[in-house]
Amino acid sequence: MDSLWQSKYNIELNPRMGNHLSSQKSFLPHIKEGAALRVSIPLKGITEKVRFPCFFDAATPPQFSLRFPLDSLDFDQVDSERPCTVMIDLAEQTVAVDADIVRFEPPCILHFQENESTTHTQTRNYFRVDATARVAASSVVPANMAREGESWRMLGDTIDLSGSGLLCAFSEPLEKGTRVRIELTLPTQDMDVINALGHVVRCRKIEEGLYHAALHFDLIDSESQDKIMACCFELQRRYLRMRVSLERPI
Repeated sequence: MDSLWQSKYNIELNPRMGNHLSSQKSFLPHIKEGAALRVSIPLKGITEKVRFPCFFDAATPPQFSLRFPLDSLDFDQVDSERPCTVMIDLAEQTVAVDADIVRFEPPCILHFQENESTTHTQTRNYFRVDATARVAASSVVPANMAREGESWRMLGDTIDLSGSGLLCAFSEPLEKGTRVRIELTLPTQDMDVINALGHVVRCRKIEEGLYHAALHFDLIDSESQDKIMACCFELQRRYLRMRVSLERPI
C-alpha cells in the first residue's frame, strides 16, 4: 500500500514553480513548527474552496508543508490545479498566503509553493478561532420604518470567530463601513443566538458568488460576548486535543 501511495502521490504536481513573488517578503520564517493554521483547499467538482484546520510542518521558503489531522482530508478529492489560501495570524496582522500544491506526502502532509501574500491589520483584541456557524447580516433600519431598498437580510456562514468580530462567507458583497445587525448562532450544544450591531471592516471577492466579509461588533452585551469567548475557548481546546493526537507516536 505504501508503494502505491508513493507512486501515486509523492511526485511534483505543478509546473508553476517560478510564479512565486521572490521580491516579496515571506512570512514563512515567522511561523513556528506545529502552529495551528487554516487553509482553503479546492476540491474536485466543487467551485467553492473548503477550509481545513492544519498545522505548520516545515518550511524552506518559498516552499512549505502542512500537516492535517488523520482522515480529515481525502487526497483523491484535492484539485491540485487550483491554488490554495493559507491564513496565518501574526501579532497584529492576518496574512493570507496564496500557494500551489506541489506534492502529496501520505498519509497527512501536503507540500506547497508560496506565490504571494497579503496582510490585513487586525483591529480585534481577542484571539480568534476557526468556527463554522450560521450568521445573518441585515439592515439596522427596522423593516416597518425602512424606505424602499433600506431593508435587506443576508444569510451566510462564519469562517472564524472572536469576541470582537467574525469573518463570514456570503453569496453577495457588503460595502465597507456598512452598519449591520448581526445574528449569530453559536456552534455549541445549546446553539445560543447572539444579537449585536456592527459594521463591515472589509469585504473581498473570492470567486463568483462567494465573498468574505469581516464584521466588527460595535454594540454587544457582556453576556453575549462571554458566550462567544466560552465558545472560542472550547473550540481551541478541541484543536489542541487534535494537535496532541497528531503528535502522539503511532
